[in-house]
Order: sequence, then C-alpha cells, then structure tokens
Amino acid sequence: MIGIGRIISNLSEMRRASKYRKLGAGALLAMEDDSFYDAIECMCTDAVEYDIDGENVSEEQRNVYTLICLEREVNNGGLCQFFTNSSSICAPYVSGALEAVGAGDIREAYDDFVSKNNIDVHDLSQFEIESIEEFEQNYEKYDFDAFDDKFYEEDRFTDCLLDYARRNIEKMMAE
Repeated sequence: MIGIGRIISNLSEMRRASKYRKLGAGALLAMEDDSFYDAIECMCTDAVEYDIDGENVSEEQRNVYTLICLEREVNNGGLCQFFTNSSSICAPYVSGALEAVGAGDIREAYDDFVSKNNIDVHDLSQFEIESIEEFEQNYEKYDFDAFDDKFYEEDRFTDCLLDYARRNIEKMMAE
C-alpha cells in the first residue's frame, strides 16, 4: 500500500514536471547545466515512472532516465548498488543508453562487466538482498571496481548526458 506521504510527493513531482514542460524548449535550453539537469531529471522521471505501460515514453526519455538512475546509484555506492536497488529495472537499457549519449568507454566497461560475470540484465534476482551482509557478499563475489573506477574517472559523462538531452529537448518534454 502506498502511503499518503508518497502520494503527495508524487503529485508534487508531477506538478514540477508540468511546470518545466510549460516553460518551453527555449527556456529550458537557456538554463545553466545544474538547473537543466534538474529539469530533465524531473520530466523524464515523470514520463517513465508514471506511464505504467510505457506506451508514451520516448527512447530518449528512457535513455536519460536510465543514465540518471545509473549515475545516482554508482556515485552513491557503485554498480553493485545499482544492481541491488529498484533502479536495476533500468539495467537492460544501460548499454544502449550509454551508446546513445556517446559514453562509449563506460558502455564498454559495463558490457565487459556483464559479459565476464555472465549477468543477465533482465534477471538480477541474484542481487536481491535483505541485509548489508548480503550486499557485501555480492560485492566480494563480483569485481565491481573495474567498472566503478572507469565510471568515476570519466569526467565527461554528465556533459554527454546533458548534450544528448539538449539535442533531444522536444522528446524530453513529451508527456
């Protein structure tokens, strides 16, 4: 059951996304990077998370949403955290999204990690955990450091994401 606090938070985010869309492409493109990132994060999250059947989500929205989830999780706790948390639902889209935005080195590191460890990105049940000990076991079982290090050293990731979103602004704004 969803609590009233979560419902109110969701409605607030939906309103924010609507306000960003109403600003128009020109105003969004004129924003500084931090504000623009916030706007696209809000609009893409609204589009992807609240379109239950996904019929109205553009590939560009899904790409941006996927990479924002990846970036947030990896910066907070590495690829292991991405696979462990609910954002892992985006795992099947990561490689294509990285390619689309021009982050080929990170895509290669992701694909290598998945391939070397025989991970099925469509079934990450082996990463479902209920304790910190289980998280640590997964972290020890797989060599996440190679991917994490590559991700952290790539200083153009956010720039690639923002450039992609700016080039596809109309699709970012779609509801």
